[in-house]
Amino acid sequence: MAKQKYYVVWQGRSTGIFTDWPTTQAAVAGFSGASHKSFLTRAEAEAAYKEKPVTTGRTAAATRVKAASTSQPSPSFILNPAFDVHIFCDGGCDPNPGKSGSGVAVYESGKLAKLYHGLHAPLGTNNTAELNALHQAMLIAAEKIKEKKMVQILSDSTYSIKAMTLWGSSWKRTGRMDGKGKPLANAKLIKVMFELYSAIGPQIDIVHVSAHIGIEGNELADRLSTLAIRGKITSFVEYDNLNVSELLAI
Repeated sequence: MAKQKYYVVWQGRSTGIFTDWPTTQAAVAGFSGASHKSFLTRAEAEAAYKEKPVTTGRTAAATRVKAASTSQPSPSFILNPAFDVHIFCDGGCDPNPGKSGSGVAVYESGKLAKLYHGLHAPLGTNNTAELNALHQAMLIAAEKIKEKKMVQILSDSTYSIKAMTLWGSSWKRTGRMDGKGKPLANAKLIKVMFELYSAIGPQIDIVHVSAHIGIEGNELADRLSTLAIRGKITSFVEYDNLNVSELLAI
């Protein structure tokens, strides 16, 4: 059973302290300028709620105007029906650099089918964790392609996506993987990933999704990366509990 957590919502459709993720999600998903955070104890949550985030000057004014003009939440995210398989991937690091991990959520025919997590590193980075997650998503995609399925990969990491779809071909063509005179971080991993992408890229679609706005697949991949960090799971393995509510409550 998932450990009880307390969710503070400073800005959202409703504000306060909540004890379950679905209620919290409904308060913040799609809300412009939403601000929320989870805590392990009610005392911590109550103390944090009293210390509301402070914004000043033009930033605060802009936030109020934008919130006032947004009367309706943004539409719910819908999986693109042109694809048979949708693979969400995410990586996390706490702090950055620090303990890292990756997670993947696989949907088939619009339904959650598989969850994976792992690749914990005691001293990783957020970018490495995101790349690892995308790499695993592409490996899964390669298997699904063999089954004649159309695959879309969804990541909230602009860096990881561009490394494959925009920068990779230039790096391979020139043989140079550096920036501002310094060796490119994660070059070894990116080379391995780009070889795979070169083989399957024309047969898959990789798109960017916004993080932490209530998109179920993205939220699940995020929680799985957290579990990989907590469990210090170094291999990349299937997570056998498909209980969405429990995972989102982490």
